[in-house]
Amino acid sequence: MIKSRIAILLLCALLSLAGCAAYRDVPHDVGKNAYPVEAYRTTMQYYDDFKILQIADLHLGIETDVAYQLGIVKDTIRREQPDLIILTGDNFMYASKGVVKSLVSTLNEECARLSAERDGRLTKFTLTFGNHDNQGDYPRYYINEVIASYVTTDGNEIRDSKFAAFVDYEDDNLFGLTNFYIDIVADRASSRDTADVKYRVHIIDSNTYHFMGPDYDYDVMHDEQLTHAQSIYREATADKDYIGMAFFHIPLYEYQDAYDQFLASDHSAANGQGEYREDVLYGYENNDSYQMLRAANIVAYFCGHDHINYGDIIFNASSQEVADRAIFCYGVKSTNQLYHDTDMIGYKTVTLRDVTLDEFVSMDYVSANFKNYTGGYSNYEND
Repeated sequence: MIKSRIAILLLCALLSLAGCAAYRDVPHDVGKNAYPVEAYRTTMQYYDDFKILQIADLHLGIETDVAYQLGIVKDTIRREQPDLIILTGDNFMYASKGVVKSLVSTLNEECARLSAERDGRLTKFTLTFGNHDNQGDYPRYYINEVIASYVTTDGNEIRDSKFAAFVDYEDDNLFGLTNFYIDIVADRASSRDTADVKYRVHIIDSNTYHFMGPDYDYDVMHDEQLTHAQSIYREATADKDYIGMAFFHIPLYEYQDAYDQFLASDHSAANGQGEYREDVLYGYENNDSYQMLRAANIVAYFCGHDHINYGDIIFNASSQEVADRAIFCYGVKSTNQLYHDTDMIGYKTVTLRDVTLDEFVSMDYVSANFKNYTGGYSNYEND
C-alpha cells in the first residue's frame, strides 16, 4: 500500500508538471470568444456588517485526512458565520476527483445551513486557483465544472440549494480559470444601470508557473486579465463609486515594496499588522499588475501562497492622497498540509462597512475590521 501511494504521488507530480507546461504556456489555453463584462458578474446583498472569510492554502490531496481537514473548515464557517467564503488558491494538491467533490459539497452544505439559520441572509462561497490546484487526477476544467454544478441564478439560491458564486467560460479569450467579479449591492433586484454597488470583489487567477526551458518561476496575471478588470470598471455598472477588492493566490510584486515600508517603520501599527516569516514569493516579472488593477478601482488585495506570512499592510501609508494608498493582505494558512508553522494556522475575516474610500484605506479601519486568527488546531472544535 505504501509503495503504491508513493508511485501515485510520483506519477501525479510528473504529470502535473508536464500539464503545467502544456496548458499554461501555449495559445490553446485561451479561447476565441469575447463575452461582455456583464457576463462575468454575480451579486450579493450588502449588509453593514458583511463578513468575508478567507481560507488559504488547504492543500487537500490523496494523502490528506480529508474528513479531519473538512471538519476544521466546517468549524471555521460555523464559528464566523460569514456572508462570503473565499478560498484563495492551492485548495488541492495531488487530489482526486473525490477530494474535489468533498470540499465543494461541504462548502455548499455549510452555506445552505447558515442561509437557512439566518432567515434567508445568504452565505455563499467561491474560490480562485493556485499553482497546485490542477496537479491532480482530473482534467483541467474539472474543478470549475464541479463548482458550476452549485451555481444558480441570483435570487434562487435557497430554492435550488446552490450557493456557489462563480462564473467561468471555458472558451473565452481570457487567460486563467477565474476572471469574474461579485458586486455587493444595496438591492439585488436593481439593474446594472441603477445598482448601488457598495463593494466589488474581483476573483482573479494569478496562474501557476512560467517555464523558461528547463527552469521555471511563478507566473503573473496576464495582460488580457488586467485589461479585463479595467473593462469591468468602465462598463459593468453605471455606479463607479464603490470600493474594489481583488482575491488571488500569488502575491503581486508590490507586496515586497509594502513589506519594505512596513519594515522601515519598525513594524509600526500605523502601517500594518501581522507576521512575516518568509520572503515574498511573487511572480517572475513585474508587469505592472498593481498599476493596472489600481486603475480598475481596486484598492485592497488578498493573496495566499506564502504559508508563513499573514497580515495587512497599508502601501504608501504616509500619503495623504487616497489614490496613492492601497491595502496588501496575506491570508492565514488554514491547514497543516505542506510547510507551515504550527502557531500560524487559521483564517482571516474582513468586515465591510458603509465607509468612504479614504476611511477604508486606513489602519484605523483595517485594525478594527481585518482580523487574522492564528494559533493552530487547538482553537478548533472538530467533532
